[in-house]
Amino acid sequence: MNLYSTHGIFLFFIAFVVLTFPVGASLNTIGAGDTVFIGEQGLNISGPLAGDTMIGWWSTTSALSSAEPDYRIAITDPKDVYISPLEFSSRTGSWHSYPGRSRVFSVADPYIDIRIEDRTVNVDVTEKWAPWKDALGFRIETNLYMMSQRAGGSAGAPLTIKVLTPEGSTLSSLIDSEDAAHSLDVRVTTNPFTTENIWDTGNSLYSAGTYMVWAECNENQMKDNYNQAGKTVSVQRSVLVQDQNPLISRIVTTTAPAIPLTTQMATKTIPKPTTMIPPTIPVRETVQPLLTPSPSPAPTKAAGLCGWSTILAGIIACALYASGRR
Repeated sequence: MNLYSTHGIFLFFIAFVVLTFPVGASLNTIGAGDTVFIGEQGLNISGPLAGDTMIGWWSTTSALSSAEPDYRIAITDPKDVYISPLEFSSRTGSWHSYPGRSRVFSVADPYIDIRIEDRTVNVDVTEKWAPWKDALGFRIETNLYMMSQRAGGSAGAPLTIKVLTPEGSTLSSLIDSEDAAHSLDVRVTTNPFTTENIWDTGNSLYSAGTYMVWAECNENQMKDNYNQAGKTVSVQRSVLVQDQNPLISRIVTTTAPAIPLTTQMATKTIPKPTTMIPPTIPVRETVQPLLTPSPSPAPTKAAGLCGWSTILAGIIACALYASGRR
């Protein structure tokens, strides 16, 4: 075997190693102060641990230099550390080596959200309607982009976008308006992170109906260990893809018999107040005959005291007359 053959074999071996080495393998190597996420496992913290056998968490940084840690975890294998939800969920923030107290990493609770954007009209169509033939893309909001700040993590945090069709199939790629296929495995380096216009809804591969969309991350088995909606997997979002706007109701034209205008207009008749008039009772006029006064009868003197007075007066007169003769 000559020198050129040996050199060629060596180059082939180097190329094979480079091409087959996992792209995200370095994401488990943690440098001092790097952010790690709840649920990750298999992390290598041997560098920042600096020979210590424990890590500690202080509730206040002011107590770091003098007080004992509020919580300590023994590290049996610094190249295989698990950020357990049980131990770390209530203890986010900085962790330091113990007893050395050098900063090892910072723990964060992951979050992921995804939005669906109609790039043809520049409108967010999440939970809404997208017209057929429009170009769609995705907008991801997450703190997982901080994985890209780890040593060798410049490619970004690996996330997978899931698209569930109305028929129940999960897509692994989408076709754009140029018939180019786009993988739904993305590398997130910023927050927010946006994809290109990767989905041509007018392609014959896509039927009309409601599509469900979400994003997830299982780097270092974080989703397997911490499968929480909104954290390692986003809440599912929907978009209705069809030709007609569902908000516009269909107008139905019917032929109806002609109706006179007077009856088409519905008017509300308010009855006038009615005054109750008692019934008229005829009054009979009674004509009284004229009365002719009858002549009054002559007064009749009763034989009483006046008659006896006259007789007595006559007797007295006779007596006086007789005495005068004597």
